[in-house]
Amino acid sequence: MADDYPFDNASAPASDRMSALEASYDRTTFEHLGKLGVGAGWSCWEIGAGGGSVARWLAGQAGPDGHVLATDLDTRLLADLPANAEAVRHDVRAEPVPDRKFDLIHARLVLIHFPERDELVAKLAGALAPGGWLVLEEIEPRGQTVLATPDEASATVFRSVQGRILDLLERAGSDVEWAGRLPEVLAGAGLREVGSARVTTRWPGGGPEIRLLAANSVELAEKLAADGVPPADIEQFRRVLADPRFTVSSYPLVSGWGRR
Repeated sequence: MADDYPFDNASAPASDRMSALEASYDRTTFEHLGKLGVGAGWSCWEIGAGGGSVARWLAGQAGPDGHVLATDLDTRLLADLPANAEAVRHDVRAEPVPDRKFDLIHARLVLIHFPERDELVAKLAGALAPGGWLVLEEIEPRGQTVLATPDEASATVFRSVQGRILDLLERAGSDVEWAGRLPEVLAGAGLREVGSARVTTRWPGGGPEIRLLAANSVELAEKLAADGVPPADIEQFRRVLADPRFTVSSYPLVSGWGRR
């Protein structure tokens, strides 16, 4: 993917970022995929497979007669996949889709980062088998709110640093409002039975989910400093995230689906 992609699976915080994403969103993802009927014999493509939790779940659903292709720019976190799953390095932006048709294509928190996101949806829709499902899940990060705080100073530093992180992502090409357009984009790609759902949960300070925000602040630390964010503010931001008296809502997750 292009150099403006903000995250790197080879970085030290990547494992924390992946595990926090799994803790935050796997339950919702599995619930939606299960309702679509993912089951024995399905051919599935997991794009941006990250730490592999969704690929492993899909492999369990597809069984020995099914297959899961798990792709990412860096597959080092995809070790020990089940026998009916394979990890392949693949750039969904620059490379052709695999030479096969899929019963399910799923991507979570991937396309939001790419300016050509709408065109990629059409590209993926074309890789579906007849009757196959395309499921995209993206966040609305500016929809996150502070739910509890030990003092107003904690809330202030959180909003300041988190806002600067989102500014960086937007300047790199992310569209933090694209999730709300998923039904429109899926329908525009010619898919039918289009639907969507929006889920928001709680991220308490010190919990496994809120580690996502801390990991992002570590991974983007140099860019934040170059953007004028004082290192002391970043350190205070991390201390706030670790405080059990502090709670924020999750990034709202929008799940959208459509059928070929």
